[in-house]
Amino acid sequence: MADVGTTQTPLVDSVDPLLDDAEEAESKEIQLMKQRVEEMEREAKKLRELQAAAESAGSGGGGSDAGVPMETEEDKAVSDGRSVFVGNVDYGATPEEIQGHFQACGTINRVTILCDKFTGHPKGYAYVEFAESEFIDAALAMDNSLFRGRLIKLVMSFRACKIISRLLSSKAGSAEYPFAKNAILSPPLPVPSGRGQALRKGKGLMFYLRQNLPEPKKRQWLQTLFSRQHPQRLLPGSVLKITLEHAPGIFSGVLMSVRRRGPDTSFVLRNVIQRTGVEVQLFVNSPHLKDIKIVQRAGGGPGKEGRRQRRAKLFFLRDSPSKMSSISASLKG
Repeated sequence: MADVGTTQTPLVDSVDPLLDDAEEAESKEIQLMKQRVEEMEREAKKLRELQAAAESAGSGGGGSDAGVPMETEEDKAVSDGRSVFVGNVDYGATPEEIQGHFQACGTINRVTILCDKFTGHPKGYAYVEFAESEFIDAALAMDNSLFRGRLIKLVMSFRACKIISRLLSSKAGSAEYPFAKNAILSPPLPVPSGRGQALRKGKGLMFYLRQNLPEPKKRQWLQTLFSRQHPQRLLPGSVLKITLEHAPGIFSGVLMSVRRRGPDTSFVLRNVIQRTGVEVQLFVNSPHLKDIKIVQRAGGGPGKEGRRQRRAKLFFLRDSPSKMSSISASLKG
């Protein structure tokens, strides 16, 4: 039992220094907190003293300045008429730097940098008041100029803009022809009775264009050659010779297909030129198309050659240059 007692004593002695260090650290933190609180109390006391001194100075100076008239609304309007608004100002800019930037425009009375009333930080814009209103034009010419690495924006002050708009409105009211908020529109022209019939039937502009836009010759082509049921209609496989306003001027080829879309009807011709297959899509109502000549009609003849050729077979000729060359040779002949 005596041996156990002797072995426990050094354990107790080894724990005591750790506890002492923890208590000392806590006491130091408490002392630091007390010092900070005392400093804050002293600063608050100084602020209260300064505020009281400022209030007493303001109340005492009020009696001495009682004879000085306060700035009226007219004076404020005049000062605003000589001021410009400066936007996108750097937050670290000082009134002296702004004054130096606009010194070449004219004499400056004061520079006001607006700040947030809670934080005291600048808002990023300012007002520059000049001695004369003639200096504003020179200041506005410096719009988008570089100041402390930023492009500043210059406009007239808000109150000055309101005064100018008020003056313009008063002049407009006294003019011979006052400004009207509602546009004066003349009554619509009467529509002839005959032209409104198509609209009453539910037909609009396209119905009118289909009847009057194509030329008489091309209108006849649409009704005969490119119709779906006319006996003289063109079938795929017919050989046509067309005349154009521009190059190549004359082109001959086999009719591959017809796309019937009313006034937008078109057709495709194919031929072999210098061992190269050439396809041309033409619109019937195109102003470049002058004439269509039928060299050989497809279908309607006797025997096997007079059968109507299928469009799929015609498109198969694209992969058969020899057959297409024979057709082109007959065209040349």
